[in-house]
Amino acid sequence: MNALLNRVFGRTSPSLGEDYPAIKAHVLKRIADTAVGENPFYHLYIESLFPEDFYTAMFDYKQALKVSGQMIARNQDNAAFQNRRYPLADDHTQAVRQFRALWDDFDVRKAVLEKFYIAPNDAFCDSVRIHEKEFEFVFCEEGRFQNIHVDIPQKFLSFVFYFPEIGMDEQDEKANATILYNRELEPVYGARFRANSVCIFAPHFYSYHGFATTRERDVLVMFYTREKNARDWQEVTRNDLDRGPDFKATLDLVEEKLEAFPLIEYGADPARIARERAACRINAPKGRVIK
Repeated sequence: MNALLNRVFGRTSPSLGEDYPAIKAHVLKRIADTAVGENPFYHLYIESLFPEDFYTAMFDYKQALKVSGQMIARNQDNAAFQNRRYPLADDHTQAVRQFRALWDDFDVRKAVLEKFYIAPNDAFCDSVRIHEKEFEFVFCEEGRFQNIHVDIPQKFLSFVFYFPEIGMDEQDEKANATILYNRELEPVYGARFRANSVCIFAPHFYSYHGFATTRERDVLVMFYTREKNARDWQEVTRNDLDRGPDFKATLDLVEEKLEAFPLIEYGADPARIARERAACRINAPKGRVIK
């Protein structure tokens, strides 16, 4: 199966291809043309994200992987079950290489960071990178529920790209997309589980989200992180400081991130950050909220 995937999907191609500039231009325009949603927290839901040919290439590769027997377990969504995943950090398939180059591109990084952060300078935009350990296709069966969480403090942007196998009615589109929750942990359906679309948000004190599948849910997840923030989080987990009961170490890192890199949603007011910290509902490790 590996040899077949290599042959069909062009793993050995050294070039990003003649179509790459057009893919980048298309994505930059879709980012620029899409307004940020503000309820229940700032998020960006972009449809028709990629040119159709490129989306089809990624979809076809996802389909081939799904039946390849190369999946590994994904355990973090809910303790009651395992989902399946396929890591992409070391994948050299042409479409994946183009995908990664696109989101690693400085212009694209800056364009999407500007949707959430106050005047992000070049040094900040250049310092964020794709989080290697969670750059992957994720495959969920129907009837699965992800614990509500805010994402760990090292993450600066969270991306969920949608790859449904079939069209769905509105109810299923809402349920199988990323569900955003308000401060009362009531669901708000800011995204739709539609082909060639993505939901993006900046994690903070009340970026509560999850999913509850009613159909098979095939997605690609990706995050932007910074090396220093990743080291700080590793220090917290290595010293077993993410166990509660007050989750001070986790909240400290979120606060430090927001003060160093202010969000448009919060502004630069320390009092606002303090209020949101005091109201944060994290009550389990790794930014989880157990109702």
